[in-house]
Amino acid sequence: MLRIIKETKEYYHQAEKCIQKAFWNVYMPGCEEHYLVYKMRSSPEYVSNLSFLALDDGYVVGAIYGSVAKYNSDDIITFGPLGVDPKYQHQGIGEMLVQEFIKETKKMGYKAIVITGVPEYYPRFGFQNCYKLGITTDDGTQFPALMGLELEKGFFDNNPGVFQEASVFFSLNRNEVEKYNSFFPPLEKKILPGQWKKQKK
Repeated sequence: MLRIIKETKEYYHQAEKCIQKAFWNVYMPGCEEHYLVYKMRSSPEYVSNLSFLALDDGYVVGAIYGSVAKYNSDDIITFGPLGVDPKYQHQGIGEMLVQEFIKETKKMGYKAIVITGVPEYYPRFGFQNCYKLGITTDDGTQFPALMGLELEKGFFDNNPGVFQEASVFFSLNRNEVEKYNSFFPPLEKKILPGQWKKQKK
């Protein structure tokens, strides 16, 4: 039976394994998202109350992780990684996780969620692209994957702003990732069409 719970320590490694399988060879040969989750939990921006797992009979089949970000001077929320075990994809599990995340973020009183994600996927939850909302990264960049969801009516109205993620998203060391991979069953790295991250040394 599938259910959504807040992540607890007993599921940490199993959740990271799920994230690893979800992202392996998707954006680069191998992946680093499972290590990002490990590092994120000790980051001051991490929000444990906004990190959820999808369980199927006690087995982690999906996960989503929330953290505090900045929009100009306001604290807002972002999420990522969001991943579903490949064997369980296309069954609505990702949607369940996002919906739970949005519901709980509203309860906590945050004004907005800003993410980078698949532009064709997130509009179903109400996300709008950065061009319409006036969102940029800290270097002034805009791109289709940058999207926002207003939780407080009018937050983005006439309020163009700069989105900044926690530093943990930019501080992953390739050697540390490779060392951390030793705690998981070996997976084959492949160079595949559509990958966009360069293999780091």
